[in-house]
Amino acid sequence: MFKHFKKFSICLIILLVLVGSLSSLSAAGWPMFQNNNRHTGYVNQDTSFSTQTWVVQLDGPVCASPVLGGDKLFVGTQSGTLYALDPQDGSQIWNFTTGDAICSSCAVSDNTLFVGSDDGYLYSINTDNGDENWKYKAGDSIKSSPALDSDNVYVGADDGILHAINRDDGSLDWQYKTDGNIQSSPSVNNETVYFGSDDDKIYAVSTDDGSLKWDYDVGDDVKSSAAIANGTIFIGSEDNQIYALDEETGDEIWVYNAGSSVTSSPSIDERQSTLYAATEKGNILALDIRDGLKKWEVKTGNSINATPSIFGNNIAVGTSAGNMLMLNKFTGQNVWTYNPGYIDNFAGSISASPITSGGSLFMASEDANVYSLNTDQQVGPTSIYTYYIGLFAVILVALLFGIKKLVFDKRKIIK
Repeated sequence: MFKHFKKFSICLIILLVLVGSLSSLSAAGWPMFQNNNRHTGYVNQDTSFSTQTWVVQLDGPVCASPVLGGDKLFVGTQSGTLYALDPQDGSQIWNFTTGDAICSSCAVSDNTLFVGSDDGYLYSINTDNGDENWKYKAGDSIKSSPALDSDNVYVGADDGILHAINRDDGSLDWQYKTDGNIQSSPSVNNETVYFGSDDDKIYAVSTDDGSLKWDYDVGDDVKSSAAIANGTIFIGSEDNQIYALDEETGDEIWVYNAGSSVTSSPSIDERQSTLYAATEKGNILALDIRDGLKKWEVKTGNSINATPSIFGNNIAVGTSAGNMLMLNKFTGQNVWTYNPGYIDNFAGSISASPITSGGSLFMASEDANVYSLNTDQQVGPTSIYTYYIGLFAVILVALLFGIKKLVFDKRKIIK
């Protein structure tokens, strides 16, 4: 009897450990653009989670950042298809077709996903099976990524309107109209929505009724999204500046001239008081969030439209040359570079921001592929470009052999 009880106890303990491990795996998510409503782009490293390295080809280029929700990886393509993939091996679970390109990242809550499309619709989709719950029609394309609170979904559109939509039934709660396209993804904090517009302004509006709390004029379009930390919002603009504004009043705290357009969004490591941002000229910056002073700068030489992601002691960001760079967040020193094409500009540009979970990094490319990398071991999958390069090498060798034989035969004839 005692032996049976002992065996049962051991089995129970093992089961609880396994359940705990599974919980930690599902908890290691990245459920929306920049991971959270404050868009900090920061995740606590959970080393218990690591997937296989893999690559999977989708039906079109990818410019929207992937999202990890529960046990699924969600990514949309410019062909208008939203995919739910198994993060362990990249296998497809289901797909959903919209009427146009998807340049909006998803937002996931419980078993519901929200995503915008260039067909002008915001879709609510069941994450279990890919069925549509409802769809809401905006006045133009939706390239902004949605943000959530307990009541509404907030998303901007090229109709110049920030839409607040009831998450349960897709009905409109309120709208706020600006004078330019809204491709900036809204951030939500303290019952306020923060976003930028192509009318050269940054806005703060109430989540209750959409009333304006404050706005701030800048020198050009604002496609960057606000990151929020320590009572301050941080946001870039195409006027080359990075702005730090008081969250409550919109008063300017500091401004940093990045020397080039900033369309990507800043990421924040609050514990290190550091902001990470990238520019169109390809410079990656680390600034002190307290005063805007530069800690370090790395010049990549390639345009960057993707947003840096922070994990552990590193940051990761993609470039137009197809490189996924992993840098030490304290020094900017290169830790590892993965390029599926092996040389610059051979593979597709990376405009989607990477997401990380434990020892895994998921990146999407405009070559229509999604890649899973192991950042602990610094290993990536063997891409199709390996075979292209191998084929090219074989053809080159055959060509050189043919030329050599032709020259040899010609000399024989002359003799």
